[in-house]
Amino acid sequence: MKSCPKCKSNMIIDIIYGFPTKKMLEDASYNKINLGGCDISPNNPDFKCKSCGYEFKELDKFFKK
Repeated sequence: MKSCPKCKSNMIIDIIYGFPTKKMLEDASYNKINLGGCDISPNNPDFKCKSCGYEFKELDKFFKK
């Protein structure tokens, strides 16, 4: 299970990029996913913590900030 590198919460959701589908908009409205927009870059975060709002990549957990 993923945990936030900042606050250690396990309330993590995926950040989804690209043009959202109807299902994605619905999931975002229920805070099941976070819409990251259409500007896609390899440096974009992959996950968002629902507890503290921190956005991070999978590899962030291996490096101290």
